[in-house]
Amino acid sequence: MNAVWPPEGHDTPWPFVRSLIHLDVVESTNDRARQLAHEQRDDLPIAIWADRQTKGRGRADRTWWSDAGSLTFSLLVDPRMHALKTEHEPKLALAAAVAVVNTILLECGLPANIRWPNDVELDGRKLSGILPERVETSRGSLLVVGIGVNVSTQLDDAPAEVRRMSTSLHERIAPNRRVPEPSALLRSLLASFGASLVRLARDDEALAVEWADFDCLLNQPVRVDLGTRILTGVGRGIDVQGALLVEAAGEVQRLFGGRVLRN
Repeated sequence: MNAVWPPEGHDTPWPFVRSLIHLDVVESTNDRARQLAHEQRDDLPIAIWADRQTKGRGRADRTWWSDAGSLTFSLLVDPRMHALKTEHEPKLALAAAVAVVNTILLECGLPANIRWPNDVELDGRKLSGILPERVETSRGSLLVVGIGVNVSTQLDDAPAEVRRMSTSLHERIAPNRRVPEPSALLRSLLASFGASLVRLARDDEALAVEWADFDCLLNQPVRVDLGTRILTGVGRGIDVQGALLVEAAGEVQRLFGGRVLRN
């Protein structure tokens, strides 16, 4: 089904967004959101939700593998509508990750963690990925936030690298608990994301406390690919500006970019 909410003359039944576009199949929800960004829409924020992505994207042009059991959606947001400033953008992925962690705990009873800068994990395996992007348009900058969650994802069908590092809610939820329907999980995620965005715009220090509390790299050995070199050290937390703190050779370095390598 390809559908647009709300129908003409009706309020949207979804939290946070003014419109939601539901697609059967799309190459990338982020790419579709980027296209909509140039259409001068007056119904932002918009969610683009796809039952299946064929060319999902992750950070640094990496692919995001998903199937029909995955929840994949992107949000198109005008930062001015939410009092977001340029300095908030580096923390957007972490704010979204807090929303995902809180939703997974609320809906599934599972204590997830954040793997800086934009992954959510369960028991050391990747459950969710977040891809924020800025789009320059004729009316100013807009933000796209893509979120993917492995719900009932059939990881046996995934590429070997994905199978090795990933998990799903279906794998982790106890047999006596039901896996939430994607639409129910989406509704909860939209509400939680909206709340995180308000907190981010207000520079709520408690939001930074949460992403620090959820940090799965804290006091763990880490290797970070900085492009020109590999930094090896120990994770010392995520600070209020969203930087990963890594202690290496007796010195704590603040990282705003780079890729934490998996063993």
